[in-house]
Amino acid sequence: MRTPQPPNPPRPPGGTPPRGPTPPRGPTPPPRGPTPPRGPTAPKAGPPPRPTAKPVAAKPRAARKLPAWLARARRLLLQPTQEWAAIAPEFASAGPIYMRYIVPMAAIGPLAATIGGIVFGERGSLLTFGTVPINPGTAVQAGVLEYVLNLVAVYGLAMAIELIAGSIGGQKNRVQALKVAAYASTPFWLAGVFALFPRIEPLGMLLGLYSIRLFAQGLPAVMKAPRDKTAAFTLLTSIAAALIVLVITAVITRLVVA
Repeated sequence: MRTPQPPNPPRPPGGTPPRGPTPPRGPTPPPRGPTPPRGPTAPKAGPPPRPTAKPVAAKPRAARKLPAWLARARRLLLQPTQEWAAIAPEFASAGPIYMRYIVPMAAIGPLAATIGGIVFGERGSLLTFGTVPINPGTAVQAGVLEYVLNLVAVYGLAMAIELIAGSIGGQKNRVQALKVAAYASTPFWLAGVFALFPRIEPLGMLLGLYSIRLFAQGLPAVMKAPRDKTAAFTLLTSIAAALIVLVITAVITRLVVA
C-alpha cells in the first residue's frame, strides 16, 4: 500500500521563494590612496661599456745619423781638441783610414769641379785665381785625374810629416802621420764644394786655411812632437801641404789648357 506524500507547501505569489539572510562578509579593505607617479624607467642592463682607448702618441722620428766620415769631419771642425784626443790612440792601419775617410772626402772637390765644368763650361784655377774654359769630356777627365792625385797626395803628405817628426824628436810612425794628413786636410777637402761654381772656387781656399789650425792641434797630440817645436812642425807641414796642392793644380790646369 502506498504511503501518501505530504502536500507541497504553498508558493508565495510572485514566483521564487525568498532566500535566507546572507551571511555577513569580512571587513572591507580601506580604499587605496592615489597611485604615486612613476619615475623614468631604468634602462635595461646591457653589456659593460668598453674602455675608451687612449690615443697612441706618435713616436718621434729618430734623427738620421750622419755617415761616420762626415760625423768625424763635423767634430774636427767644431771640437778639434776632443777629436784629436780620440784619434791619437785609435788602433788603425792605412787601409781602413783610406776606405773610411780619405776615399769619400777626397772625392768632394773633383766631383764638384766636374759638375761645375759640365754646367758652366769652365773650371776654377788656383794658379790664376780665375777660370779656364773646359768642355764636358775634359771636365770628366780632369775630375778623375784630380781624384787619383788626391789619394796619392795624402800619402805623400804623410811621408813628409813622418820625416819632419823624426827630425824634431817626435814619433816616427807612418800610420800616425797618415792620420794627421787625412784628418787635418778636412777643411781643404770640404772647401772643394765651392768648385760647383767655378768663379768663386778660389774663395773656398779661405775655408781650406783652417787646416793649418788642425795641423797645429793634431801634430803634438798624434805625433808626440815636443810642445816647444809645435810651431816649427806646423809651419813645415803646412808648406809641404801647400806645395802638394800647387803641384796637383798645375797638373790639372795643364790638362785643361792643352
